[in-house]
Amino acid sequence: MRFCSIASGSNGNCYLVETGEHRLLLDIGLSAKTAEGMLRDKGIEPGTVTAVFVTHEHSDHTSGVGVWARRYKVPVLATAGTWKGMKKTVGEIPGELQFEIISGKGYRMSDLRIEAIPTSHDANDPCGYTVESEGRKVTVLTDTGFVTERMFRHLTESDLAVLESNHDIDMLMNGPYPMSLKQRIRGNHGHLSNQDCGRTLAHVRETNSGATFLLGHLSEENNTPELALKTVKDMVAGAGMPVGDIALTCRGRSTDLFRI
Repeated sequence: MRFCSIASGSNGNCYLVETGEHRLLLDIGLSAKTAEGMLRDKGIEPGTVTAVFVTHEHSDHTSGVGVWARRYKVPVLATAGTWKGMKKTVGEIPGELQFEIISGKGYRMSDLRIEAIPTSHDANDPCGYTVESEGRKVTVLTDTGFVTERMFRHLTESDLAVLESNHDIDMLMNGPYPMSLKQRIRGNHGHLSNQDCGRTLAHVRETNSGATFLLGHLSEENNTPELALKTVKDMVAGAGMPVGDIALTCRGRSTDLFRI
């Protein structure tokens, strides 16, 4: 398997997972043209993508989905709630390219298994995804107000995972956002903070010391890459756990291709 974070953050999200037979995009929250260019920079032709999976309907996850589906005749898979929520924003997608999936259920696609993992966010039936192939596992979990037991189990079983590290609590609470928005971000249907991420990974490291973890969906206004990385690593180390390989999704640009 190979994995790449094409984009991750409040301005757009898109992840590539590649197995022997498939190239999947998880979300296309930037223009199709931008996503095409970023894939080509990795030596990947956009037309070789075999499916697009959508986590939820917010525009930073869906803005390029409709154009991509129509241009490349590629199937799009999402929960019923996500289809309902993004119907107006993605434009017309031919019925034969629309596939509805059920959160919490696993699906087989030749050499891979993919499962939609329920998340807690202010959207219609949002989810993250885990992809397994040839004994290796990748998980992407962002846009959630808290980590459930199911999410935690997938993280402990993963070889590589993206976990949200959206904001620093002090930066958010002392920043210019109105209190209603601050409360939404910090609430159970909002986003994980650096501190939430650090506590989660400290617990995950008790049983999974060898995985690579990428910190995702960093806020432009309420976080910095340096602060996110330091906070999470310090919390893991402070809990007496091995820090291991913890890195950033490189907000605003793609990561290298990870071979898993």
